[in-house]
Amino acid sequence: MRSPKFAIRTGTAARCVFLSFSLFCISATAAHDLPRRPFLGVTGQPAPDKHVRVGKIFPGSPAARSELAVGDILLALNGAPITSVDDFLAGVKSLKSKDRAVYHVQRGGNELDVEVTAGEFPREQPSGIQVLYDSVETPKAEVRSILTLPIGNTGKLPTIFYVQGWDCSSVDWPLPDPNLARELVYGLTRAGFAVMRAEKSGTGDSTGTPCRDVDFHDEVALFTSALKKLKTYDFVDTGNVFIFGHSAGGWVAPLMAEQEPVKGIVVYGTVVRPFAEYLVENWRRNRWLRSQSDLLQFDLAKVEDEQRLYAQLLHYLLVEKSSVHDATIKHPELSAMAKRLFPQDDEHFDNLRTLQHVRQLNDQNVARVWASLDAHVLALFGEYDIRTLAMDHEYIAAIINARHPSMGSWRLLPKMDHGFALHDSLHDSAVHEFAGPFGDQVLQETVTWIRGIVG
Repeated sequence: MRSPKFAIRTGTAARCVFLSFSLFCISATAAHDLPRRPFLGVTGQPAPDKHVRVGKIFPGSPAARSELAVGDILLALNGAPITSVDDFLAGVKSLKSKDRAVYHVQRGGNELDVEVTAGEFPREQPSGIQVLYDSVETPKAEVRSILTLPIGNTGKLPTIFYVQGWDCSSVDWPLPDPNLARELVYGLTRAGFAVMRAEKSGTGDSTGTPCRDVDFHDEVALFTSALKKLKTYDFVDTGNVFIFGHSAGGWVAPLMAEQEPVKGIVVYGTVVRPFAEYLVENWRRNRWLRSQSDLLQFDLAKVEDEQRLYAQLLHYLLVEKSSVHDATIKHPELSAMAKRLFPQDDEHFDNLRTLQHVRQLNDQNVARVWASLDAHVLALFGEYDIRTLAMDHEYIAAIINARHPSMGSWRLLPKMDHGFALHDSLHDSAVHEFAGPFGDQVLQETVTWIRGIVG
């Protein structure tokens, strides 16, 4: 179903939108329209020799109308060399709608130029749901926000702010690929809630520092600004605002609520222990689980040897605040492990986030923040989640109840993995993580719990 157009009142501080023939005025400070990012409709995959291969071309996209083909090696864009997926993504983002992009590609033994005319990134158009694209202005970035509302509503809505995980992927989901987080957000909306998402800095349409270079404190501040913006919409019941923190969003959620109080928080697949402690245990558990199909050839004693090197390196980097260079000069036996954790440079842990970001996260006593909150809390854990432990979720509920009896609870959701997918076994989850049918129980538990609080 195509979303109806928005009528925006200009010349005032309010923006008014028609939702199913009902007028809502948004009392937020008016902001200029954040431009949509360019869209080619092609994904890039790492290839040997610092090359990037065309992995997928979306039907009906500008790339599909060009001569690009799956498997092409992308050597350059408009003359600029492409040596990594980051180069490929940066090149696409540098374009504007209707720009002419010329890829120099290798196909078989030949090299050729292929022209693609960039389009505008499509918008979500789910059936039975109204989608509002807006933005949040923060001191360091203007970030894309996306709100979904049930069509036909005419009153104020209990509202959920969905906070995504640790990586820098977009939460703008119009493309047809399977997306279980999108199923959760749309399911919450169809259950009668308004739901807001916000991109990270430099991600999707957002301006600002690239996400992978943003420190932890600045990221928390960005999401807190978005939560404040959420409360200014006229259709939001400000007395019934909740946060759903998925994975690393469960670290961010209590820090947001510390600055901007909410009625309740749901977390799924998260951690409350110090981050270095989590990383060490997660490394061991994942390597063990992912190797169980080949235990006869896998040396678990070697895993423990590496485990100790991993723990030592994290201590020097996160606790003693040594640089990678200084730690490996002083302890050369850690050099190989450092190269595994920092494969591209000494500043980006696992090529995902900066060392400074990881240090700030490790320094943060999230348990103390949880204890300070006056909010209802539900901690959900998937039985076949190989990235977190049930203990953290039970512990979060205990921390809450020690200060606010009966306000914390936790649930174990059968057969679910870290990304809301269902599996037949823990081994199946380790082999096919994130791939499977949507675990509807995360939706049902969340809806039932929030309705019980809202009344």
